[in-house]
Amino acid sequence: MNAEYLHAHKRGDAEHAHAVTGRAQRWLWIALFLTLGFSAVELIAGLWASSLALISDAGHMVTDAAALGLALLAQFIAKRPPSAKHSFGFGRAEALAAFVNCMVMLGLVIWIIIEAISRFQDPHPVAGLTVTIVAAIGLCVNLLVAWSLSRDKKSVNTRAALIHVMGDLLGSIAALVSGVVIQLSGWMQIDPLLSIFVSLLILKSTLSILKESYHFLMEGVPLHIDYVKVGHDLMAIDGVVTVHDLHVWEMSPGHPALIGHVEVKQMKQWPRILEKVSAMLRETYGIDHITLQPEEAGKQELEPIPVHVEKARHTALLSKEHHGHTDYVACSSPAGTHRMAYHTWGDPHNPSVLYCVHGLSRRGSDFRVMAEALCDRYYVVCPDIVGRGDSDYLANPMFYAIPQYVSDMASLSSKLGVEKVNWFGTSMGGLIGMVYAAMPGNSVRRLLLNDVGPRIEAAALIRLASYVGKPFSYVNRHIALEKLNSICAPFGKHTDSEWELLNGPMLVQKNEQWILHYDPAIAVPFASVTPAIAKAGELAMWQSLQKIKCPILIVRGADSDLLSRETVTEMCTLNLKASSIEIPNTGHAPSFIKAEQIDIARQFFL
Repeated sequence: MNAEYLHAHKRGDAEHAHAVTGRAQRWLWIALFLTLGFSAVELIAGLWASSLALISDAGHMVTDAAALGLALLAQFIAKRPPSAKHSFGFGRAEALAAFVNCMVMLGLVIWIIIEAISRFQDPHPVAGLTVTIVAAIGLCVNLLVAWSLSRDKKSVNTRAALIHVMGDLLGSIAALVSGVVIQLSGWMQIDPLLSIFVSLLILKSTLSILKESYHFLMEGVPLHIDYVKVGHDLMAIDGVVTVHDLHVWEMSPGHPALIGHVEVKQMKQWPRILEKVSAMLRETYGIDHITLQPEEAGKQELEPIPVHVEKARHTALLSKEHHGHTDYVACSSPAGTHRMAYHTWGDPHNPSVLYCVHGLSRRGSDFRVMAEALCDRYYVVCPDIVGRGDSDYLANPMFYAIPQYVSDMASLSSKLGVEKVNWFGTSMGGLIGMVYAAMPGNSVRRLLLNDVGPRIEAAALIRLASYVGKPFSYVNRHIALEKLNSICAPFGKHTDSEWELLNGPMLVQKNEQWILHYDPAIAVPFASVTPAIAKAGELAMWQSLQKIKCPILIVRGADSDLLSRETVTEMCTLNLKASSIEIPNTGHAPSFIKAEQIDIARQFFL
């Protein structure tokens, strides 16, 4: 097996060729000969006539010659096939040559500008007639070069070189103007003034090429490709669960490439998915050199649990009645009507009602243990906030926000005929409770805020954004549960049975995959929050806290990254009805599944 065999492209491989042949080079050679030849004439004439304008224009023509030479070099190198030592071929030589050329031209620009400034202070006599004649000839040469390059309309390199030559026309015109002005008025400062103008033309084109060549040599994402949009478009293809380890770069100018790992729902779908992925990348982004490694979502190098054991475990879990008695309340939003599920424990005729409202990506079953412990004293109501659990999903995800949630809770209170209610709110559920308890004529008797306040620390927002709404799909329930347990590690230490009670109901089976219970779109408004919106929201929450008239207990996990001790102190200072307690060895947020934590709630709501 040799290098040629390994480099060969078969059916379905990239459509580009490592080597390029058969491109017409005649017009490039003509343009290069004319440009480089006359730049030498201009340099000699500029030194003889002491004209900095001619010297700078000669420098500009050298940049054009370099551009033409690079175009020829690219075509010459592109003909060389890849080898055992250079598997991608030699396309990067063009960018390397451009980078070196730009560094040299930067030095030339600096010299011309320094020399021009000195000539403002000490003008040198300039032979105006010589400058005029040479500049006029230069203008004709540039017109001839532009015409010759315009004959080849297919080569992108030739078209790029033509842009340089059109800029050089301006330099020739500047030198011509300089010669005429010196002949007519004797004003020598026009020569260094126009020299600076031409130098700025050189500087503009040089910096542009320098930036592009540096970006290419550093294997940057091609400038015309949006890396993030590529990832989104890949994940939008039917059958793709997620994409990771994605890289996009250019092997040689104009030949973008892509590699990455793609998690798919079923490996047998991979040929169809690859065909769609290849077509999308080629048609949308011009990427045809694609290397993707497929992975079946949720598959780990572990011995799978037998199907009959998996089903038996799931049946046993369902028999535990995670949700109590379930009912629904009709709610409305600007997008239409929807149902919110709620789960209850205790006597529905009991006038002492306890609302337990969950966090951003959780559901009402979080409170099952506490509800069973307190249902002898309270009618415990645990809603699945819309978009979660057994509740409906919203057609417009932008309404997944606190105002909508408060409205839905008001609809629930109206249905239940609640006159007074105790409110236990974890994280987002606490924010909903703060706004609800600040409303005029509200029914909140006591408010427990579980690890949340008006100010949410940046570290917690970053952590939440890392998993909320992100793809989560596993064939094996045990693996899915372990993954979710690791995400929820800040809850504190729990036994396996406690983790099952907390996170078991978070997993639902769909199309033979274990996924999370909520609408991934709940992350849409969360992700669209700008610093200004966040600041306004925080201010509104502080105002709500100040308006609350009932007793407030703030429970903080000692290791919480969401609620700081400083925020708790400010809350207790702003509202004198607020007090606080801290639970050790716990982050965000205490689970209230342990007896000692449930006792905190029991004592507060007495």
